[in-house]
Amino acid sequence: MKRDVCTGMTLVELLVAMAIAGLVGSMILQLVISFQSRVLTEISRNDLQDRAERLIRFLASDIRDAAFLLGPVPQVAGGTPLSLVHDSLSGDPLEALPFSILADDYTDEDDRLTIVKAVSFAPPLRLAQPGVSGETGLVLTRRPNRSPGSSRELQPAPEAINHLVLANHRVCYAVHLADLSLQLNQPLMEDVPVGTELLGVRVYNYQLDPFAGSKRLRRDDFTSRNILDDAVDGLQFEYLLNDGSLVNRPTRPQDVRGVRISLLVRDLRADRNYTNETVYTLGNRTYGPFRDHHRRSLVSQLVEVKNHAL
Repeated sequence: MKRDVCTGMTLVELLVAMAIAGLVGSMILQLVISFQSRVLTEISRNDLQDRAERLIRFLASDIRDAAFLLGPVPQVAGGTPLSLVHDSLSGDPLEALPFSILADDYTDEDDRLTIVKAVSFAPPLRLAQPGVSGETGLVLTRRPNRSPGSSRELQPAPEAINHLVLANHRVCYAVHLADLSLQLNQPLMEDVPVGTELLGVRVYNYQLDPFAGSKRLRRDDFTSRNILDDAVDGLQFEYLLNDGSLVNRPTRPQDVRGVRISLLVRDLRADRNYTNETVYTLGNRTYGPFRDHHRRSLVSQLVEVKNHAL
């Protein structure tokens, strides 16, 4: 009698094969998860660094033009100091702006910085007719934009955008009527040739406000308080003086020749496998250790303010 030939797998062999396959699959899954986690971590690090560098470049570009056409001590025609209404604050307070760089340094808080400068409009505002010394009227090539929103160019008091400066002049003028025929509150101090550009006097304030366990970086232009980033844990400014020294608060703001900006930017994504134990030094203050699961990037840049030396 012939025996049947076994050509399949026994139950034991099948169970062993399934166990081996399960073990190999589990190992491969762990490798895939680990690889994916490393990839996501690297992407998060790159995104964090990109955000930090974009923010520092934006602030540097803005601060670099501080005092443009106004010098270190902005003056209204007639010799009076510059004061503007702070529309973006409750009550619309009138704020004196004796210098083009105003430093607020706090040893246990984030710093604040306010700058004053002239900005061009797009398209540029120019004189269609020459301006005559002693007169208050100017004829423009187009009407200033007065529509609601951030695109507004010139508006009489009590608006914060009620001062202008003429190219190559060192004083500003308050606007009484903003139209094709523009009226000033002060008479022109000198003749102005046709085609001369009119620029707006603008103020920008940088500060951090608490938000959702972190802080928001805001840029306040006295008409609106714009959010630049929702996760910035530190902001410090230092000031390079004309004698080469670096200080946290200049006693003579007109001696400032450069501003060092330092930002501590927090990752938007938490990494449960990471605990932040780092202590960060920005200016005259330290931040951390935070002992949370967010990475942070410290970026710093020294910006020369050439117009402040003129």
